Amino acid sequence: MKILITTGLSESHTGGPAQYGSNLKSEFEKLGHEVRLKQYGSVESALLKVWPDAFWADKILALDTFSVGLPSVIAAGLFRKKVIIRVGGDFVWSAYVNRTGKPLTLPAFYKNLPKLNFKEKIIFFLTKWVISKTDFLAFNTEWQKNIWAGYYRIPSGKSGVIRNFVPEKNAGAPFSKKNFIWAGRLIPEKNITMLKKFGVEIITGEPRDKILRKLKDSYAAVSLAFTDICPNFILEAASFDKPFIMTRETGFGELFPKGGIFVNPFDEVEVGKAFEAMQDENTYNKHAEELKNMNIGHSWSDLVAEIFQIWKKI
Repeated sequence: MKILITTGLSESHTGGPAQYGSNLKSEFEKLGHEVRLKQYGSVESALLKVWPDAFWADKILALDTFSVGLPSVIAAGLFRKKVIIRVGGDFVWSAYVNRTGKPLTLPAFYKNLPKLNFKEKIIFFLTKWVISKTDFLAFNTEWQKNIWAGYYRIPSGKSGVIRNFVPEKNAGAPFSKKNFIWAGRLIPEKNITMLKKFGVEIITGEPRDKILRKLKDSYAAVSLAFTDICPNFILEAASFDKPFIMTRETGFGELFPKGGIFVNPFDEVEVGKAFEAMQDENTYNKHAEELKNMNIGHSWSDLVAEIFQIWKKI
């Protein structure tokens, strides 16, 4: 089979999604398939460049909804190819929150859609079009799948969940200090002000291997984002048995209901109590032990097997 993987992220970018294209390509090739992995810097770039690769391919896998999802769906329709879109975020919500700085969760955004500017309206319209035209939407949590299914009226047979890659357990290093770590982009939706209030060590723009080393040596990982659907750096921290303080606005609890404290990211008092609790030795050890006792795995080969099951159905 000839498979085209489209992505807007390269391996040099920080973050879990940046690793997906190359790792999935490798797994597909192990099974004897021909794979082209194409990275595009913008929607406009992808619209111009995706055509020959889409014509060549038997199947298409787009690793986001909008920047490569839109061009991939257009090309798939033109050449009558089956396309799966992996949904791991929300471009419309993210664009609105990062423009306005308003502390709005993903469920609240869709419960009462705010006034969008022209660019956001275009993204919103095109997102709805992509959803209607793609063959399958592969979410990484039931939480987001249910939000989108309710608002966009997605038929049940057109969407499902393929969990994020979950790293195998690794031995975490003993912490030398009680440092809390967050890694990611410095954008409003990540609630950077709240992170700074509680002295969280902020890592941004660092290569993935350096982030992993810091997570391995850390005390705990933190995400206080307005919404954080299933953050890869928290998954990686959990693989080192490092407890977490995590926004309640997430689907992460589907994988790890224990091992950390879930909080209202807007409630400074509640967040403060979580940090205080996590610094208590008994509480910390309880969460660390919960993680040690969990044997949650989801390998790259698992992801590929699930993708093939979808292609068989569609």
